[in-house]
Amino acid sequence: MTSAIPFNTVLMQIPERASRTHLAPQDLDKTVDRAFITALLLTGSAKLAEAAILEGNRAMALDHVSGEVLLRGAVNAAIGPPTEISEQLPEDLACASSMLPFELRHVLHLPKALRHCFVLRFLVGLPREVCARLLHLEIRQVDERARTAILELPTIQRNEIP
Repeated sequence: MTSAIPFNTVLMQIPERASRTHLAPQDLDKTVDRAFITALLLTGSAKLAEAAILEGNRAMALDHVSGEVLLRGAVNAAIGPPTEISEQLPEDLACASSMLPFELRHVLHLPKALRHCFVLRFLVGLPREVCARLLHLEIRQVDERARTAILELPTIQRNEIP
């Protein structure tokens, strides 16, 4: 796995993130859910998303349960080195899709390069410079891929068979 790259800013709404660095037990479920959905969208696989969450969990110290640390670890694991499987299996896609809110299901049908940029830029809310570092791209490439993803989503939605 590549070395973890710290986020400068995470704009994704993590419960009470601004008021404290530790998560209350009632906020932990929401944070894990958000990290899992992010990892699921990045990997397109429930199995890989689960592994990314476990990796993110390992990044947290027992005395410092932070939603930002969990999310950062999960994202770094989810976009780590590509797996040996180059093509996404239809069963994995169907399983991952069934776990997502309806509004996000079409995102899984984007090509991986576009999906990564779209998820990190617009759904997680990372600055483009951070996305570029995480994805080992130029800022221009992040912008182009995120924009292309936005333009392709309506086409994917129209072409998808219910």
